[in-house]
Amino acid sequence: MITSISLPTPGAEPYLSVMGSTFTSTAAPRIFGVKIPAIDCFFSGTGDMFAALMLVRLREAVFKVEGLSDKTSWVSDDGVAPTDLPLAKATEKVLASMNQVLEKTKLSRDAELEIYNAQVGGRNKEDDEKRLRLLTSKATEVRLVRNLGALKHPEVKFKAERV
Repeated sequence: MITSISLPTPGAEPYLSVMGSTFTSTAAPRIFGVKIPAIDCFFSGTGDMFAALMLVRLREAVFKVEGLSDKTSWVSDDGVAPTDLPLAKATEKVLASMNQVLEKTKLSRDAELEIYNAQVGGRNKEDDEKRLRLLTSKATEVRLVRNLGALKHPEVKFKAERV
């Protein structure tokens, strides 16, 4: 898996790509990619969230394929298309969950910063800047607990494509 690849296209909406591959019995790659819209915000904890969700979703996808969990390294038969690989299916669900959680986290962050900015004024500028940095850092922590529905039952909007 390669995550968070940004390939800007002039005039297009910014997006990130996640690329993955599972090899065949002859070690040929089966490469897929999933594009998701970029969210204009720095988040804290996305790598950990991706890794944790991928563990759960990959196991779930593997156990949906009869007999695959008994195979070494959970490698699919050679005839399985890149977009049908358990890794691709898991990636779609992981990114769906992440997109939903991060969109809601950004909305919460924006609301918290708006409240803070409405309250600031007339105090020590240096203290205000320090408080804003701390608030911004805390406000961008991924809001997992508040968004359990998106983790349990994500709405898959972004599909794997053959690369």
